[in-house]
Amino acid sequence: MAWILAATLAVLLATASLAWRLRRQRELLRAENERWRVLARERAARVAVVSHEVRTPVSLIGGACELLLDGAAGPLTRRQESLLDTIRVKSDEVGELARTLLTDAKIDAQIFRLNLSMVDPRRLATEVVRDLRRLYPNRITLSARGAIPRLPGDRDLLRQALINLITNAARHAGEGVRIAVTVRPSDDGVLVTVSDDGTGMSAAERRELFTKELAGTTDTGTGLGMLITRRIVELHGGRCLIDTMADRGTAVVCALPRTAEARPQLTEEGR
Repeated sequence: MAWILAATLAVLLATASLAWRLRRQRELLRAENERWRVLARERAARVAVVSHEVRTPVSLIGGACELLLDGAAGPLTRRQESLLDTIRVKSDEVGELARTLLTDAKIDAQIFRLNLSMVDPRRLATEVVRDLRRLYPNRITLSARGAIPRLPGDRDLLRQALINLITNAARHAGEGVRIAVTVRPSDDGVLVTVSDDGTGMSAAERRELFTKELAGTTDTGTGLGMLITRRIVELHGGRCLIDTMADRGTAVVCALPRTAEARPQLTEEGR
């Protein structure tokens, strides 16, 4: 009997020791996760300040260019109009980059709140294409046919995602490339496609398309904008698909569901 008691005691001690180790590991993991959340929130706060400080003067620059192009300061030469148009386009791109960086930081810090409403994809695409045609005239077409359903989503985020897709195509695919935006109903929601007839991507570029590392090494800024676009689509329960071939152009298809059931839950503290 003594050996049975000894064996039982040994098992109990081993179990208690294992339970203590597991509890300690959970505590350490919880503390490490909290440390990373604090760091992410501090980063988001810094990015928010920088984003505001960048967007304010950039907006003023863009507004001044619009006034000059409208002839507020007198007639312009073609050379002056071309230079002002370049300044206007680039100031808008910097503003969008600041918004993209802020969105990325807030998602990382888990302090992002989806402001859900019923969104009309056709109207949203029409507004985005109309605005971007000012920056890229005679390059963007829109096709939105069929009975396109309204979707539950964050309108501002979906607008940002579509702007990212179009501006990425305009900047990455090459000068004079035609960009086609299509919105179609699908069995369970809506398909939004942005395609171009540009240079396309190699297999290696496609693999790195949704990585932050690419955003730091490319001259076009492709990586970050596409990464945020995918994250926005996934926040809405959807997914992004890429169809591309070198020298044949690229098509990015975003599938958005009709319902909100698949959307992940975030720890939300406001926008």
